[in-house]
Amino acid sequence: MRAVPDIPILHQDDHVVAVNKPSGLLVHRSAESRDRVFLLQTVARLIGQHLYPAHRIDRAASGVVLLGMNPEDARWLQPALKEATKEYLVLVRGDPPDEFESDRPLGDEKKIKREAHSSFVVEERFLRTTLLRVRISTGRRHQIRRHLAHLAFQILGDTTYGKGRLNQEFRDRYDLHRLFLHAARVRIYHEPEERELDVAAPLAPELEAVLARLRAERDDRDGA
Repeated sequence: MRAVPDIPILHQDDHVVAVNKPSGLLVHRSAESRDRVFLLQTVARLIGQHLYPAHRIDRAASGVVLLGMNPEDARWLQPALKEATKEYLVLVRGDPPDEFESDRPLGDEKKIKREAHSSFVVEERFLRTTLLRVRISTGRRHQIRRHLAHLAFQILGDTTYGKGRLNQEFRDRYDLHRLFLHAARVRIYHEPEERELDVAAPLAPELEAVLARLRAERDDRDGA
């Protein structure tokens, strides 16, 4: 049985709790999963109150997840999240342009093509890899991963859409055993309090460690 993970609470009020989800944890129970530990139930036990899901991020991803304190809060959170500003950090293979976008439609579970939009800005460049900040205005399944794979800038650690040889190298050399995809920030209109709620989640230590190694190698190379 999986151990209960440490889940930092980023924000809590009478309507919303925001947490920094660790990689490898499902947001809530699924009929397709045999998992015994879930984000929703773990956080509910942590704060001593039943909670309601409003959105989710990939199991393999980490970062900001918002949960409603009651069913009414989940109902206003869901449409508000569709209009929210959502930012992600990803480490990708290659040397992409400073700024670029993808409007490639993506098929849903029924193979129906749906509108999808992602925009990308370079944060840092390393040898053969680049750290990107991503904003999405739609929430299709695996949207960022699929858009980047189509552009040949696959995310490191992506075992579904990524490059196996490079993933193996980063496991062996940089100890990266997960998807480098992190939900870094959500800015949403908080309807009950009539204000903007801005929640940011720091990178997980294992991702910071990879970046530290890459920066050190880049600085050594530039100083040679």
